[in-house]
Amino acid sequence: MSRSKHTRPRRVLAASRVRAPDEPRGRGDPSDRRTLFRELKELGIHAELATPVGEVAAPLPRVVCRRPRKGYHHAAGKADIQAILRFFGEQCTYGLRSVELVQGQNRRPERRLLLGRLMVPGRIVLFDLAHPPWRIPGPLPEHDEERLARAGAVIQIDSGRSYVTVAWPDETLRDYMLFDVLMHEVGHHLIQQYKGKRTLRVARTKDHEAFADRFAYKCRVAYQRQRNVSA
Repeated sequence: MSRSKHTRPRRVLAASRVRAPDEPRGRGDPSDRRTLFRELKELGIHAELATPVGEVAAPLPRVVCRRPRKGYHHAAGKADIQAILRFFGEQCTYGLRSVELVQGQNRRPERRLLLGRLMVPGRIVLFDLAHPPWRIPGPLPEHDEERLARAGAVIQIDSGRSYVTVAWPDETLRDYMLFDVLMHEVGHHLIQQYKGKRTLRVARTKDHEAFADRFAYKCRVAYQRQRNVSA
């Protein structure tokens, strides 16, 4: 079977489409180039493919930062988000239109932590956060408690189990927003993006969440490993 532009692996497809999103799908097809070189050769002209001196960095999705509510803040800023998206590259940013830091809708603490959301197609919103420590009605869902503890949060449950206090030492809250929220939502985006860009969920909620959790965890591990090597 001949190689086709339409059967390229994701890493190649994403890099190409992010750099030239409006380019026709047939443009730059290797078969067209081979045909041209063959015709030139028949005319006695020897042509070689020029090697690019350097690649221009692919454009990132738009990052919008809106003012948080009074007493709230954005734990991860615009520069943090751009750096993490640049680190993971076009395979993650392909089809992602924007990442927006916005005001949350809840005025009171809720047991369910809703810190970010994917708005298909290709829009991720990250909500502002109360300054830590958080005092949340308890008990927390087991899944949320495990994720917070794994991210470095210090969790204390009052004697009556009616409230949970969550403290975030050092930069753990910023990293939680970058990996367990942002990259988690990117994981959801990848499922939708490579399944035909449909606006409806293309997998069961349980499977969607399981993939996004694994993806966010692998992103955190990969980033920390690279940071340790660079240190």
